[in-house]
Amino acid sequence: MLDADAQLPLYTQLKEIIKSKIRDGEYKENEKIPPEPELTEIYSVSRITVRRAIQDLVKEGYLIKKQGKGTFVSQHKVFRKIEYVIGFSESCLANGFTPSSELLERKVIPATAEIAKKLQLNVGDEVIYTQRKRMADGTPILLENNYFDKKRFASLMTSDLTGSLYQILAKQDIMAINPGETTLEMAIADDQLAKVMEVGIGTPFFYVNTLINDQNERPVHVGHQYYLSEVYKFSL
Repeated sequence: MLDADAQLPLYTQLKEIIKSKIRDGEYKENEKIPPEPELTEIYSVSRITVRRAIQDLVKEGYLIKKQGKGTFVSQHKVFRKIEYVIGFSESCLANGFTPSSELLERKVIPATAEIAKKLQLNVGDEVIYTQRKRMADGTPILLENNYFDKKRFASLMTSDLTGSLYQILAKQDIMAINPGETTLEMAIADDQLAKVMEVGIGTPFFYVNTLINDQNERPVHVGHQYYLSEVYKFSL
């Protein structure tokens, strides 16, 4: 129970109790914790104390609020450094998740000015566009949009893209290891992104626009990627 005479404020004591329950597995990942009125009754504190504790735990990444559903324990995050290249499958395995993928779209399209410049092509040249939904332990956490030079990567039109792309390329002695220009910004899910990624409209994502080169500094692909922010933590 909480001690009103202790040096630590009541909300801090409650924070530590909730964190302890998360660490001990009493409150499990993705599980809903008791609502504020119930916590108020359990610990004999004010609603303000409970709200302050929960707000702090949300800021610290232990909890996440889902509008209309309640407060849930956050998933542990997939940690990635943004300055070097690591594939989705590899990053999932390194962080204790089981990766899987669903190919949503694969087609040949004309290169836009942005894509052509990055892939060292002419505007209108044929590029292969692929869109994949990437899952960790069955939960969608990344919507991947990639663009490849069709002449160089024609085999991708028939390759099985439900696994690791970089392993497929490695079999062709193409090592996607050198990051080109990369930008990262926040994005909010519209109705289309929310539907594909099975989240609510307004859910925050990291949007990463990147160019990946091979071991010879030749362009491999341009990526327009949406990472579910509650699951990812980037290091710059």
